[in-house]
Amino acid sequence: MGAGGLKISGSILVYRLYDVAWDIDLKKVEERVREFRRQSIDRKRFSKAFEFANPPLSLKLKSFEKTLRGEPYLINAYAKAYDYGVLTIIFEIPVKEMEIAGFEALARIIDEPLQMDFQQERDRLVRDLGDALHQINQQKIEEDYTVYCVRQVDPATPANDLVRTLDIGCLLLYEEGETPPSRATTEEVLSFSFSYSDNDLVVLSWDKAFVFEPGGSMDIPDLLEFANAQLLELRVYDDLVDRELDSINERIITEVPPSIWKIKRYEKLAARAMRTVMDLTGITEKIDNSLKVTEDVYYARIYASALSLFKVKEWETSIERKITIASRVYDMLYREIANKRTELLEIIIIALIAVEILLFLMIKV
Repeated sequence: MGAGGLKISGSILVYRLYDVAWDIDLKKVEERVREFRRQSIDRKRFSKAFEFANPPLSLKLKSFEKTLRGEPYLINAYAKAYDYGVLTIIFEIPVKEMEIAGFEALARIIDEPLQMDFQQERDRLVRDLGDALHQINQQKIEEDYTVYCVRQVDPATPANDLVRTLDIGCLLLYEEGETPPSRATTEEVLSFSFSYSDNDLVVLSWDKAFVFEPGGSMDIPDLLEFANAQLLELRVYDDLVDRELDSINERIITEVPPSIWKIKRYEKLAARAMRTVMDLTGITEKIDNSLKVTEDVYYARIYASALSLFKVKEWETSIERKITIASRVYDMLYREIANKRTELLEIIIIALIAVEILLFLMIKV
């Protein structure tokens, strides 16, 4: 049977990840909310596939109704709080026995109608969490991701056949109003396909994923969310280093021309450069160590592939390079301070010698 006769049951998960603060006190969050659970990813009953340094907190939000494509949908809402300052909001749109054409059409328009709902939910959560958020970030940098979770296909279709039966590449790439992707482009996306058995399938792309999981496990979406959270934090810190370096360089050029009488300004700039280095040194290690792969090779492959797609290593390298630049700026300022202090000391010594000579001459006279 062709794709036109297929009916899909499952859900569409739409994610927005926000960097809302420097860090989040998860203990205080637990005190402020009613329904929560600590995140875990355990595919095998007695085996921990991953270990969290500090598991994020999952929160149940109020469901709401939304009209999409002229039809009302009940949307389940959730949030995740990460200790390093990320807040994720997830809208789940359940679908049951939906024709594939309708599923594809819904997938293409899902983002824009929900944008205002995401913003309102984010602002409400920031207000409600209050002092659990430390140093609120006003930049509002965000990431978005969508996961098409399919639990059942009617008639039943093996996971390996879904790639041929459904145009998964087009589903992940094509958006309303755009030119449909070429075969070569869709085949490139399908190169990021994974299956543990004949009954499941995962296909990854930059901003979307297709997950066929008859058991209904949410482990893969959770993993992809975590990878997006890492990407978001690296973007935030990269932007922070950029702004700090620009500010320091501007002050060096415009406000602090070399002068022995402006040592204090140099000291302030050097302290700022050093503080930037200290705050951000090791930040990539902190993000990397927030989730550790332990035993599950299959999950590890998917997780590593997601990090590769998101260019996480490139962002880490960029941050480390800029931290090195900040360290060199500090070294330059420190040397300049030492030179100016030496110059000032020489002037004081010469002045003292001149005073002694003057006093000696006055006594002689």
